[in-house]
Amino acid sequence: MKTVVVTGANSGLGLYASKHLLQKGFTVVLACRNLQKASQAKKWLQKKTKKSPITENQIQIAQLDLASFNSIRKFCKALPTNNLYGIICNAGLTYSTPTRFTQDGVEETFGVNHLGHFLMVNLLLSQAQNLQRIAIVSSDAHNPETQQHFPPPNFEKVEDLAYPKDDYITNWEKEGSQRYANSKFCNVLFAYQLEQELKKTHREHILVNAYNPGFIPGTGLGRNTSPITHFMWFHVLPLFSRFSKAIRTADESGQSLARLISDVQVSGKYFDGAQEKPSSKASYDLVRAQRLWWRSEELAHLKINEQIE
Repeated sequence: MKTVVVTGANSGLGLYASKHLLQKGFTVVLACRNLQKASQAKKWLQKKTKKSPITENQIQIAQLDLASFNSIRKFCKALPTNNLYGIICNAGLTYSTPTRFTQDGVEETFGVNHLGHFLMVNLLLSQAQNLQRIAIVSSDAHNPETQQHFPPPNFEKVEDLAYPKDDYITNWEKEGSQRYANSKFCNVLFAYQLEQELKKTHREHILVNAYNPGFIPGTGLGRNTSPITHFMWFHVLPLFSRFSKAIRTADESGQSLARLISDVQVSGKYFDGAQEKPSSKASYDLVRAQRLWWRSEELAHLKINEQIE
């Protein structure tokens, strides 16, 4: 049975994408930092898929902390890859407090949203012979041409994202939004460059796409925000999902995300929900994407035999 790894699958978008994949007959690995929450998610999925012929082994849980290279390596080493068909890089975070770092000393937003997934995907590509689909969850936050709620991605060097200087920061809410937008921009660059790297090594059969789930309040993404933003995110904005097309539900976006694994036959594209659309103009900068790739290999301590070849 085809297996799909979903990071951040214990809630929100990842949870609902897992539900739809299970209903399509896939085995799903819920790759989560917190095993207790992963177990709760498994029970929820079993309940929600009662009408489908889901077997006990079709829902698996595994510990994965994307803020730890050691955890990522342990996860990839332990994962059976013979039937690994797809990967959904969904886990993400944002915060509005003074800078937090991963266990490896990288700023946490960049480390979890981009670098951890970069390492995981490369490791699994070096192991899995039957991998066919990779979906990388980005966000409209990367695109100043289509939204005004986030500042435009803004960085000169990849090192500025990994090791930021906090000397003159006074507005942490704004800085958190900036770092999130930067990380989501990196997600799109990663998806496009990954497709190019796979072409170079004659692995075009592996389809890679970036995905914008849209505005989905009520998910775990808002857990580390300021008290006011936290209240709006979890208690007020979800009430508007019935009345506004701009606000999507996790179920709706999860279904579209699952389709990138089960149905979509294109690669190197950007999907806004169920529709293929252009990403930002800046995201098609091939030189910048290549530079991010090379520097990410170094920052993630990727060994030569673990690189795509």
